[in-house]
Amino acid sequence: MGDRPHVRMVCPAHRESGAPLGRPFADEVLALGKALGPVGESLLGLFHGVRGGIDVLRKRRPLAERFRLSEAFLLALRTGLDSRDMLALRGAGHTDLSALEGTVPRARRREHREWNNCQVAAARVDDKLLCGASVRAAGIAAPFQVPLDRDTRVLGDPDTGELRFSSGQDGELWMLKDRFGLQGESVWIARAGVPDSPGPASGPAAHIGALVAQDRILAQELLRPAAWFAEQGDTALPTVRVVTSRLSGRTETIGTVLFRGAPGAVAAHRRHGGTAHVIAEDGTCGPGIDRWGRQHAGRRYRFGGKDIAALTGMCTEAHDLFPCLGTVGWDVGVSERGLFLLEGNPNWGMNVPQLLPGRPMLQEFRRSGFRTGRE
Repeated sequence: MGDRPHVRMVCPAHRESGAPLGRPFADEVLALGKALGPVGESLLGLFHGVRGGIDVLRKRRPLAERFRLSEAFLLALRTGLDSRDMLALRGAGHTDLSALEGTVPRARRREHREWNNCQVAAARVDDKLLCGASVRAAGIAAPFQVPLDRDTRVLGDPDTGELRFSSGQDGELWMLKDRFGLQGESVWIARAGVPDSPGPASGPAAHIGALVAQDRILAQELLRPAAWFAEQGDTALPTVRVVTSRLSGRTETIGTVLFRGAPGAVAAHRRHGGTAHVIAEDGTCGPGIDRWGRQHAGRRYRFGGKDIAALTGMCTEAHDLFPCLGTVGWDVGVSERGLFLLEGNPNWGMNVPQLLPGRPMLQEFRRSGFRTGRE
């Protein structure tokens, strides 16, 4: 079939080091468009605009219930946004299509990620164990982690129903995480030490055991919510998503969003009943917005000036460890012991962060010469 142009970028430093490239993929339309420069960019815009317009026509019924269909169709033709972008507005607390102006269409997000992120560095950040080791070595506060070897048994306690694993000091509570799992999706609370009468490895225990056999599970010290959140009944560690960018030639913070978990939740995630809160420049957190776009009243947290500086500072410092990445979504835990950088996400979900802070990013991505080193 011959060689095909790979869209995924590998920076010169990693290319020369002979680092493994992972699993590249080909996208001839995108590669050709980029190769043609401004003309190619225009053709790519036209291509995505037509695709977005067709998608809007296909999903016209649910769209017509919320927006003027003609307005949605013209927006799709002009920007490449599709029905999924428009229907996601509610989940970010918006009702007007104008909120989508300048945002990155779903159809072009892979283009941004693969075009602006060195895939070797992205793979290292995506691995929670390797990323954690890198930031700790740089003196950035991060939780202690240890990988579970393949001989580790994960079982359920028949008396309490809690998960147990045969590693670590008996009785200690840990958070088990999939090294390559999505943020807040593949996490479990487990106690070190096998119960006296272990139950069968079924349900979550069986699932975790299968991941252990693939060297994918790490045990991370369990961090408790900061006092204010604990007093409000939060059981999950509140997490701040800090999106950093190097696309403008320097490392900067694009936006910050606080995520809180539902009562009894293990992780702060909107899919599990949690809420997202915009963090304003003065550190004030906005009302909680759930996955359905509903606002939740209640007491709001406010970060002090030093906390905001610490949040952004630790994340830009972490990003500087991986200078060949265009953008990273960092998760910082707000614990009783202070702020801890939990993980980095080179493939961070763009919908909520780019809609909530109100920072349009599409033009910035289009202008970037990051891939070729022209910052």
